[in-house]
Amino acid sequence: MVLLAASYNTDGENFPENPKKEVIILDIYDKTASVKLIADEWIDYMHIVKLNDQWQLVNVLWQFNDSSNH
Repeated sequence: MVLLAASYNTDGENFPENPKKEVIILDIYDKTASVKLIADEWIDYMHIVKLNDQWQLVNVLWQFNDSSNH
């Protein structure tokens, strides 16, 4: 995923001009959280942790919104 993210959309044509970005915080407890991102083509479920006063990504589970096309 990291390698894909580094090279994805380098020409700027893979996203609409005003992409959908909806972030839903599912749960927060002390220094851990679960977050859901709804974007144009996919949904991400993320686990994040607060280390040294900064939130950092630990895990991402994602799926295309219409999995029948992929």
